[in-house]
Amino acid sequence: MNLKKYKAFILLCVLFSFLVSFPAMANKSVYGYLEPVTLHPNKIPLTAKLDTGARTASLSATDIQLYEKDGREYVKFKVSHPKIEQSPDYNLPLIRQTRIKERVDESTRSKNNRARPVVNMRIYFDGKPYEIRVNLIDRSNFSAPMLLGRRALEKLGVIVDSTTKNTILKNKS
Repeated sequence: MNLKKYKAFILLCVLFSFLVSFPAMANKSVYGYLEPVTLHPNKIPLTAKLDTGARTASLSATDIQLYEKDGREYVKFKVSHPKIEQSPDYNLPLIRQTRIKERVDESTRSKNNRARPVVNMRIYFDGKPYEIRVNLIDRSNFSAPMLLGRRALEKLGVIVDSTTKNTILKNKS
C-alpha cells in the first residue's frame, strides 16, 4: 500500500469512527464535575459530584429507618450534609437494598460492604426534572452531598468535563 492510499485509509477510519460516535453525543451536553441539583418536592438546592467512575448515584442521608406500610416497604430519612441549611424528612418506597464497595477503613484496614437502601428521587438538573435511583448513605465527610454515577449521567444526557465545575451557574449569569 503506497503512502497516499494509507493516509486516505486512516482519514476514512477517523471519519467513520467520528460518524459512528456522533449520534451518541448528539443529545448530550457538557457539564463540570460539580453541578447544582435541586431535590423535589422540597426544592432543596445542593451540589452533586458528577462521577464517571461510579456506577450508581448516592445521596447524603441520616436517620435512615426502614418500615412497612400497607404491605409495602418504605424508607424514612433526613437529607443531611453540613452544606445543606434545611434537612427535610422524606418517606419514599424502598426499591431495593444494595451493597456498595466502600473505602478501606483506616483503623481496621478492611473493606466494609454495608447494605444501603435504594429509592427513586426526583431531581431537577439544569432546570429539567428527572427521576433517578439513589442509594442512601451519610456523605457528610464528602465534599458533595450527592454523587451522580454513570447510570444517572446517562439518563441526564451528560458528558463530564473534569476540568471545570458549576457550568450551569456560569451559563445563567
